[in-house]
Amino acid sequence: MSATTSLHQSAAILVIGNEVLSGRTREANAYLAAQKLFERGCKLSEIVVVPDIKNEIIDGLNRLRHRYDAVITSGGIGPTHDDITMDAIAESFDVSLLEHQETIAKLHVHYGDDINVGRRRMARLPETAKPIICEKSFMPGAHIDNVYVLAGVPEIFASQLETFLNHFGGKPYIRHEIEVNVPESLFAEALENIQAQFPDVEIGSYPRLCGKKACGKICLSAKDAILLEKATNKVSQMLSNICGS
Repeated sequence: MSATTSLHQSAAILVIGNEVLSGRTREANAYLAAQKLFERGCKLSEIVVVPDIKNEIIDGLNRLRHRYDAVITSGGIGPTHDDITMDAIAESFDVSLLEHQETIAKLHVHYGDDINVGRRRMARLPETAKPIICEKSFMPGAHIDNVYVLAGVPEIFASQLETFLNHFGGKPYIRHEIEVNVPESLFAEALENIQAQFPDVEIGSYPRLCGKKACGKICLSAKDAILLEKATNKVSQMLSNICGS
């Protein structure tokens, strides 16, 4: 991405796969991408999971890619019949699905003449797409317009993701966490008032139980370190007042 090209400031993740929806597979890729985008300062706005159905993939992708700066997809680019993500991407952009000749050449080097239908299937890219090549696999993902098409295998997804993270964000978010040992109901109204005072700071309360007692954390995040510090001090003082009352 050139210096004159704007970095993506908002993103969505489209997870594709029946195995996620059935509970067969614990989804990990969106979790990783959310962390990486936060570190880069890109706002992750949605995570959507769809089945291995072409129209569902197309509908989800079209909605997300027109709403956010970028979409990262996960899954459905393998060698089997249910790996239809590349087909859906090509149809979404109204382009052909073509074999990537550099990948075909790598297959010949690696497998000789033993290039079966499944391997050739994984070498297909939408026309005009740029291949996403990573250290973990020479089978490519794809970058077309504002869409990044990645594998579902976590190790490959993570490796592919690293190759283009510099397209996102720019100024990282900073996060502060404050331990809480009182029920949320005691500070809910006060926390809402603080949030209103600091609209550019994201404030969230995350309760849990510590034995039989209420506890948890209040998390604050922003790109402006000074503003974040002010908001954090406000929350800390609010909790001190409640605990001392």
